[in-house]
Amino acid sequence: MSDDRDNTLRVEIGVIRRNLEEVHGTMTKVAAALERLTRLEERHAHTASALERAFNAISNIEKRLAALERFQPMQRLTTSWVINGVWAVAGAVGTMVINKILTGAP
Repeated sequence: MSDDRDNTLRVEIGVIRRNLEEVHGTMTKVAAALERLTRLEERHAHTASALERAFNAISNIEKRLAALERFQPMQRLTTSWVINGVWAVAGAVGTMVINKILTGAP
């Protein structure tokens, strides 16, 4: 009976050893998967911060564009005033030159 008991214990210890080896193999795979997951999470964090910077830049550009669009009618009006002023001065100078030519004044 002692031999049967020893054999039974050896078999049970062998089963426990195989189970522990399986657990060890599984734990190794889990550790590798966690390492990959950590890398993916880090890449995701970098991508998220890059997207946030891009959206902030787009928001700033939209604000600047809105300001330019808001002042565009005034700029158009000012530009037309300047162009009309230049034409008025050119017309006055032309009139003075023609007047001097016709009157013969030096």
